[in-house]
Amino acid sequence: MSYRILLADDSPGIIDALTDILEARGYEIASVGDGLKLIEKAKEWLPHLIIADLMMPGAYGSTACKALQQDSRTAHIPVIFLTAVEEQAAKRLVPESLKARLLTKPMDVSQLLSTISEFLPPL
Repeated sequence: MSYRILLADDSPGIIDALTDILEARGYEIASVGDGLKLIEKAKEWLPHLIIADLMMPGAYGSTACKALQQDSRTAHIPVIFLTAVEEQAAKRLVPESLKARLLTKPMDVSQLLSTISEFLPPL
């Protein structure tokens, strides 16, 4: 068994880089390019973790995740938000939750991996 991580970002380069990094560590990856697809895919695939760009077409990552928190099947899924937005402005968009973290772009891979391990213990 491996953990399923859903990636949501409108930048194909970020999706490709994250997919390579995470698949190399044994995670199963699915990806979408906007917030509306994030909601659909999360409800269909039920990932263990979501890594989402904060600002995307369709719906912001934060808006999509608020929608997922309203659904009992997806409310438990932790989210790591990635953003290039100034940190204080970004914090106002992120839901206050023990299951949400905010990381800034350009991303620090070791910080991302340690944040993932907070939510997904080793198998």
